[in-house]
Amino acid sequence: MSDVLVFTPKHKLDFQKNYAEFIAFAKNDLTLFDDHEFEAPLGIQNGWECDKWSWKTAREKKLTIVFGNSVNHSKYIPFKQPFADFAKAYVRYQQSLNHKDSTAWASSLVWIYNALEENATQNERADVDIMNLTNTVINSVEEQIKNSGLSTGSKRNIGLSLEKVLKFIKDKRFKLDLQEWSNPFPRPSDSKIKLDKDSRKEEEDKCPSDYQMLQVADAFHKAKTLRQKYFTSLCVMLMCQPSRNTELNGLTTNSLQRSEKGRLYLMWHPAKGGDPVKKWVPKLLEDVVQQAFDRLIDISAPARAAAKFAHENPEVFLVHNECITPANFPQDKPLTYNQFAKAMCLKTGLDSNGTQMSWTHNGSLKWLRNLISQINHVADWKKDLLNGCKVSQDNEILTKHTHNPTGISIKFPSYRDLRSVVDQKYKTKDFPNYGDVKLWDCITLVRENEFHKEFDVKPFSWLMTGHGSVSDAIGSDRPSGEETIESIFDELAITDEDGTRLQLNTHQPRHWLNTKLKLAGEEDWLIAKWSGRADIEQNKAYDGRTQEQKSRLTKRIGHVANGEGVMTVAQANQFLSPYTSESPPPAIVLHDLGLPVSLKSLGINRSGVAQFTGLGYCVHNYAESPCVKNGDCAVCSDHECLKGLPNTLEELKNLEKLYKEQLEDAIVKAGDIVFGADRWVTALGFRLSKIKTIIAMMEDPNRPDGTPIRIPDELDPSPVKRSLNIDEQNVIPIFDLTALALSDLEES
Repeated sequence: MSDVLVFTPKHKLDFQKNYAEFIAFAKNDLTLFDDHEFEAPLGIQNGWECDKWSWKTAREKKLTIVFGNSVNHSKYIPFKQPFADFAKAYVRYQQSLNHKDSTAWASSLVWIYNALEENATQNERADVDIMNLTNTVINSVEEQIKNSGLSTGSKRNIGLSLEKVLKFIKDKRFKLDLQEWSNPFPRPSDSKIKLDKDSRKEEEDKCPSDYQMLQVADAFHKAKTLRQKYFTSLCVMLMCQPSRNTELNGLTTNSLQRSEKGRLYLMWHPAKGGDPVKKWVPKLLEDVVQQAFDRLIDISAPARAAAKFAHENPEVFLVHNECITPANFPQDKPLTYNQFAKAMCLKTGLDSNGTQMSWTHNGSLKWLRNLISQINHVADWKKDLLNGCKVSQDNEILTKHTHNPTGISIKFPSYRDLRSVVDQKYKTKDFPNYGDVKLWDCITLVRENEFHKEFDVKPFSWLMTGHGSVSDAIGSDRPSGEETIESIFDELAITDEDGTRLQLNTHQPRHWLNTKLKLAGEEDWLIAKWSGRADIEQNKAYDGRTQEQKSRLTKRIGHVANGEGVMTVAQANQFLSPYTSESPPPAIVLHDLGLPVSLKSLGINRSGVAQFTGLGYCVHNYAESPCVKNGDCAVCSDHECLKGLPNTLEELKNLEKLYKEQLEDAIVKAGDIVFGADRWVTALGFRLSKIKTIIAMMEDPNRPDGTPIRIPDELDPSPVKRSLNIDEQNVIPIFDLTALALSDLEES
């Protein structure tokens, strides 16, 4: 990062001087991107002269600003002067002042340039200069953005960028005759609140169908190649828990753990910051997740070993199985043509046509060209030394057609030279760390060309899997004009339900899991917690339920149920129509309809809403005291069960069985005079008696469904009332509950 300096305009009237001084200030005083190097079509460019400036974000994503009109991802037409200098000065100044891991803030520069170039052509000027910016040109920029085929969001971002550039020009007193311009492009409307057909389809497409997700599972089962096993395993990690694609790289060899009770869980490092989060693996997926995790560990092992070797052996190149040098070959000794090719896994020998392959004609390896040129002390070894000729196995240059020795030899790099290239290409600024973990512990680490069908893998390398690689593997749409890459589904002949190509994106499993949770009736706070969200309102963006699904309420039970099925809002209103504020619906009806259950509907003369516990409803007055049972609802007199609630009676009988087993064990221990066992006999006797009392009341045929049932106060007196001596004149009857419980355990 360069020193942060602030430019202050000195001239109130001479705007051209302010502009010239700003360009000189940014070019000579600021140092950001000074060490940048770019291989342009006409040769190597450095620092200020580069047509492209690139940097990597904290998550190793490469961002590039092109000072020109991009034709495709590699071809561009550079800006003309003096606009190019202004664009570079603006970018360098803004990034030096406030570094941003984004390029959207500079997106308007190319639009301004195009409008200025058009204006220059109309006025027969050769140069494109920001000082020729006028209100007419600004209006032209706005019109071009408006008529472009870009999305609403993209137009808004360019408009925001343009607004800031124009404000900067006026603030720095380059031009003061420009109009006050504000971004006219609105924020994209939320498709969730729109009812048109396209918006509804857009929302539904965000959430994949069950069929599509089952096809992912099928791909995991059918996977044979390393690529298929690797990317389907990543999909399993995204399917078992609602995590983000960028969080996959934070998974380590220790991320999958088992609790004391035997449950599997994964430790995730949230992409938006914060401490590691423990997320439980659904029991049905435990075996699959374990298998996927093991696959990732195995596939990543070579890359993790290479990264660890690089850290533990500085300045030493990893001599791998493809190397052909003898044992104990010195790291500083120059390699021969073949030794170098094998060390770098470059192709040699005969191709499919029987022609001798030569890696020396591979012009795409920028680092290779620079390294060999530097070792041989020339500007460009291919032009200055090779010049279209070939190299012998002994590093001697041979004539182009007759292949006769020329007497000129080329010096190739040593292993130590190659190690410097490895550091430059694969070491990140935080190496050997990736966040809070060591890089060689990350199970998504792979080697360069690990899954490439044509190029050989580089055993000395290590790379984090980027978003683009995962997207290509699962068939995501690529940017316009880019060739479609064969996905793992294409390789396995797996298609969508209608027979078309199966296409998913990395965020869809997250939408799918959140939608399933909403359909299951889970609470929003739990969904947000499992998904790693701080803002519970963001759940709405991941609710992929259809309008039909949203209109459904819970299954009908109790008084409301006349059979199986679902209920619409209209049907629910019909059931509620007989009730009024003077004669409100009973608690069981409110529960059936998924509505809040009031305390008064449970017979409690107090305003408020009862809290559902799974067995019934808590009616404790928290203004009086905190929970005195520490959440032990089943045996609390402030807990009410409703006869007819599904699963309540079954759960109570499970508790009864559990307490019986514990009581029997306590009785045996008490007989053996184990210290404290007699206290457990008493305590468990109380608990079992209370559970039996509730079960007996629930099974009483004289009590209709919907009747609130709770433990009598006589069996569970309030500790608050006892401490305050309330109703102390009323003697509480004493029951020998232990005897009652023990008698039930005896054979009749």
